[in-house]
Amino acid sequence: MAKTYKLTEGNVPERHTASVYADIVADFLAQGTDSMKFSIEGMKPATLRAGLRRALKGKEGGGVRLVQRGEETYLARRLAE
Repeated sequence: MAKTYKLTEGNVPERHTASVYADIVADFLAQGTDSMKFSIEGMKPATLRAGLRRALKGKEGGGVRLVQRGEETYLARRLAE
């Protein structure tokens, strides 16, 4: 029976875990403001919020919270307690 597949030698590439959401959080922190409204053109608000929630759970998200008012999404610094 003829083989319908082909095996070739290859190296597994390194995993890249950077995301646009982590970049948004990093840019917000670099701005130094208390809160900022943001959006990504062509992306649904629910998709944006879900990605940001995941990014905020990581180490980059310390001290930042996600705030939603209607369909608008904001990043805000957490107040020191």
